[in-house]
Amino acid sequence: MGCPSPKMQCSYAEMVVNFLATIGLSVRVVPGAKGFIDKVALVDGTIHVDPDCRASALLHEAGHLAIVPSQFRHLLSGNMYAGIKQMFQELAQMNLEPDNQLERAMMQIGDTEATSWAWAAGKSLKIPDKFIIQNDEYDGDGSILRMQLSARSYLGINGMAHAGFCNVRPNPYRPRPVYPELAFWLQA
Repeated sequence: MGCPSPKMQCSYAEMVVNFLATIGLSVRVVPGAKGFIDKVALVDGTIHVDPDCRASALLHEAGHLAIVPSQFRHLLSGNMYAGIKQMFQELAQMNLEPDNQLERAMMQIGDTEATSWAWAAGKSLKIPDKFIIQNDEYDGDGSILRMQLSARSYLGINGMAHAGFCNVRPNPYRPRPVYPELAFWLQA
């Protein structure tokens, strides 16, 4: 998992690669890597990243892995929807109570939560906002998402809170950090 080589072209992307390795996500620098987002691919729960990848793309795809419970991460590969379908099939076979922590965590593995995780990770690394989410991303709405995330008014933040990563606002009855700070980086 350590810092792979060759080095990333963007210093912020290099910071992200190192961060992901330290929190326990497997990252490999693979020239030509390509998935749903250009220059980054999820392969059996491992992140393959092209050296020219933007930090923002890497953060977002890592967010997908980070918010998924660890026992299911290996199912994320190529077509994430096929992996997610498999996860929910396996979850259904467990016959858990609806309020079980694993059930609650699985209900919070969407794109908005991955985006919220990416923002929190980028802020923690002190990456400038415009490189955490770039203007041309999210169908050209990158600046709007940055504003929503900065104001803590983005839907995915609530999902992160329900999954146990954080609180939306201070809560003395539920002592967790307030977003964008997180209590942990990877869903157990």
